[in-house]
Amino acid sequence: MDRTVKQRLVGAVILAALLVILVPEWLDGAGHKSRYVKTVELPAEPVFRPVEELMGQKKPVIKKPEKTATTKIVNSSINAWALQVGSFSSQANALAMRDKFRGDGYPAYVVEQKDSFRVRIGPELDRSRLEKLQQKILKEKKIKGILVKHP
Repeated sequence: MDRTVKQRLVGAVILAALLVILVPEWLDGAGHKSRYVKTVELPAEPVFRPVEELMGQKKPVIKKPEKTATTKIVNSSINAWALQVGSFSSQANALAMRDKFRGDGYPAYVVEQKDSFRVRIGPELDRSRLEKLQQKILKEKKIKGILVKHP
């Protein structure tokens, strides 16, 4: 065979191989998905009216059970933990951080204490799981949370 024919055949084979490899990559739509960020909109926090107002009745009186030795043992044997990742004087800032963590798949919530709003993740009965989560959040988000008892 002539040298120019061989070069053309090799070039045609290389072009065909590139098309077979690259065209499916270009046409799978992955680039389209990565260009558009998926936003999640959370509904506004609902406002609940007091039950008495809805039912038109006075608040029922509930007697607390007397504490016995077995009640104390049961209450003290169960420990739940939460990971506190932020404390704010502004409720809006706390809710924004909570929503950010929820968007990342963490069970975050806000606790109001006196004049501060604390963002926590959890609760969890196993403290070691929260300690691992604490390290993960420190690596990912550069936030060093603290473990606190829940509630």
